Order: sequence, then structure tokens, then C-alpha cells
Amino acid sequence: MPGEWVVILSRIERAPEELTGHPRHIHPALDLKYIQAALEGESGKTVELLDGWLQTWSPAQLSAEILARKPAIAVIKAMTPCIDEAVAVGTALRREGVITVAIGQQVNHVAYQSCPGWFEAFDIPVLGDPEASVPALIRRLRTGEPVSELAKLYHGALEQREPFLVKDPNTLPRPRFTRDELACYPFPFPIPGRRPRIWAYLLSAWGCPHRCTHCSGVVRKTYGSMLRTRDPVPLVDEIASLLETGAEAIVFEDDTLLCDRENFLGICEEIVRRGLRFPWIAHARPDELDAERVAAAAAAGAVLFKVGVESGSPRVIESLGKARSGEAWIGHIETAFENLHRHNVGAVALFLVGSPGEAAEDVAKSIALAIRLRSDYIQVQVYCAYPDSPYYVGLDAERSAMVQSGSQYHYDKPTWTPSKLPAEELLNHQAVFYRRYYLRAGYILWHLRRFWRFYLTPRTAASRIAGTVAWIAGLRGRS
Repeated sequence: MPGEWVVILSRIERAPEELTGHPRHIHPALDLKYIQAALEGESGKTVELLDGWLQTWSPAQLSAEILARKPAIAVIKAMTPCIDEAVAVGTALRREGVITVAIGQQVNHVAYQSCPGWFEAFDIPVLGDPEASVPALIRRLRTGEPVSELAKLYHGALEQREPFLVKDPNTLPRPRFTRDELACYPFPFPIPGRRPRIWAYLLSAWGCPHRCTHCSGVVRKTYGSMLRTRDPVPLVDEIASLLETGAEAIVFEDDTLLCDRENFLGICEEIVRRGLRFPWIAHARPDELDAERVAAAAAAGAVLFKVGVESGSPRVIESLGKARSGEAWIGHIETAFENLHRHNVGAVALFLVGSPGEAAEDVAKSIALAIRLRSDYIQVQVYCAYPDSPYYVGLDAERSAMVQSGSQYHYDKPTWTPSKLPAEELLNHQAVFYRRYYLRAGYILWHLRRFWRFYLTPRTAASRIAGTVAWIAGLRGRS
């Protein structure tokens, strides 16, 4: 076996422009950072992380980079759109005797859909949260347990679709970041107030108790339906450490930060008690953005929430399992945005087009709601029926076969849709949505007054303005 139990961690990722026409938020691979922290704490030696999101490596180049370090084990993270690249890298490494461990969306994908060559490329698949399970696996390999026996255990969990979970987040080691490393992951969109240069990222909880029918492990940050939270004091200790490292702003990567009211208020209170002043952003559901939580968030430095609105049609909301009453959900949305405006906290309204049963009039309702909410900006994704979603599980054999023959990822060109809209027209509906929101004269003037600093930073003004103009021109070009 090559190397003295050298372990290499790597994330495979396509260039952002290959997946979407708008800027993507490039964030660090926190799961790999947790694994890195655990392994370094046990061995006292540096564990390298090669992040393909920051490099333009081809599969052959990444394989060569990994093999040059003579590893015994390679942990490979890959998103669903990159699964072919993952197969190429895993195959090349395994051919040279490296033990290959797969984590990330790719494992969730193969638990439900076949992928040629994938099982031949990876010795051990880890379904679910890898932060604690992968260090435990590597400990067992180092003590001499046969790869074949461990592979049976992990393949069995994959076949049974039983993910490994982080049971107690408070026992995880703190990820290590340098200032230069954090500088590689900027937030690409404007936020209210001064524009931070260095962003840091962390998780406050694992799991999500909500039962939305479109939810999937492919798009989730963590696994499990039971929420497992970190205690506020050690969490804010980590925030303070990141600020000392040079971070100027924080991104909470939780699937929904405000889910546990008591824990969230405790985090905000601890930030305020210590006198820490920094802007931060997070995801939230509209029904969690009540007056108390928004006020606490604003007092603790919140500047932006990504809010899962999904649709302006009550009927579509109910089909997505967001709420029993779509009308009540719309009410929560409007109240949430009123609370955010009252405290001058920005918002990104997240919408879907092509949801089950959605018709053209439903899209029109969503556009009308988006304009009414007056969010800082919007993001509109095309609905993708992932095979592990509750929606897919409820389909009959014929319709599930149609799903598997369609799009694999929400940035892919759709070839099938559960909506009443033709699949080939979904991208046009998406473009119309964007155009009707962003190309309003009132919005453009308001946006520039609010975010002019974002566009006039000397080093980035030209690229930001050019990128924005190009994206708008693309929207105008669609019918």
C-alpha cells in the first residue's frame, strides 16, 4: 500500500459557468474540513485538501495531483453533475492501489440511480454525514481491518439507504482555516451595508425536521430528519476564532438556521453578550421569520436571509408539502418580509418553476408575489424530481421511470417535468420570471441606491458590471 497512511481529501467540481448562467456561491467543503480537523488532531500531521472548486483540474490532472502525494487513502467528494468525473478519478486512483472513499451527493445519487463504473471506482461509499463516520472508518483501516470487510458494511448501508448521521455535533473538532483560505470563498452577491472581503462558513446544526416533498439529500447540507444542534457558547467560540483569523462576515450553512427557536435565540444572545459585531447571512423558512426571531437576528448582525418562498400559488405550495394551507403559507411569507424590512435585514426570495401540477397562471402568481415582497433579489430554479425525494417515492413505476430518464440536477436543461408546463418551455418561464423582476426601472434604481458600493469597488467594478450586463442581456434574449 503506497505511503505511510497518507490521506488526501478532494472535492471534484465543475467550473461554475458550466452549471449555471449566474454567479454561483463558492463555499468551502465543510464536511471535508471536519474530516481534516479530526485526522490532523489524531495524527498531528497535516492532511491536504485539494479543492476542485478552486482549480481547473481535469480528472486526469486531479488524479495525478493526488497520486503525486503517494496516499494510502483518498476521500473524494462530488456533486451529482460531476459523477462521471468522480468515476474517472476513482478508477485512476484505485488502479494504483489507493483505497478510494466516496462521499457527498454522488453517493446519494447511486443509492437510487445507477451510474456506469461507479462501484468499480470506489472501494467504500459513505452515505450521509461523513464528518464523524469517515474519521471512524479511517481509524479502522489503520488498525488493520480488511478493506473488503469494511466495504461490506458501508455497501450494506448504501443498499438499505440508511445514512450515517452526526449524532452529537458538539463532539466534532473545530475546522481549521487560514485567512488566505477563507479569501478563496467570497459571497458573490450584494448585501446591505459595507461589503466584506473575507467570508467564513460554519454549521450550527445537522438535520431538518420538515417534510417538504421536493427535498432531497442532493440539495441538503446535512442528513436526517431529526435536528441536532450545537450549543450556542462553543458555536460562538468558533465564530470569534474565525473573526480573529481575519473573517469579516459569516455564512451559516444550515439548511434552516432558525428551526430551533430556543437554540437560535441563544446563539443571538451570546453574540450580543460578547459584543461581537459582524454581518452574517443564513437560510430560513418564512414561517420561522417571526417578529421575535427577526429582531434577535438583526440585533446579532444578520444582514441577509435566503428565504424559501417556492411559489406564490397556494395550490402549488400544498403540492410541495410546505404547509397544509397554501393560503396560510403565503400569509407567513408576507409577514416574514414585513419583519425583515422593518429591521432592515435583506432577503433573497427563492422560487421554483415547474413544480408538480404548476400551470402558467401559477407562475404568474409567483411573479406577482415576488414583486410584492420587494426582496433584494430573487433566485428561480427549475424543479427537479430527485429519486430520494418524498415526491418521487410516491410515484408509480411508469412515472418514476420518466423521472429517471429526465434531468439529473436542477441546473441541467429539463427534459421532463411534473408540471402542466412543457419541459422545453421551463427555461423560458424562468427567464421571464427573472426579466419581469429585475428589469423594472424602479427595481434597478432602488438596487443601485442600496448596493452601489458592491459595483464600484475599484478592483472588481469592471467585472461585476460586465457580468451583470451580460446576464441581463441573456435574459432579454430569451423569448
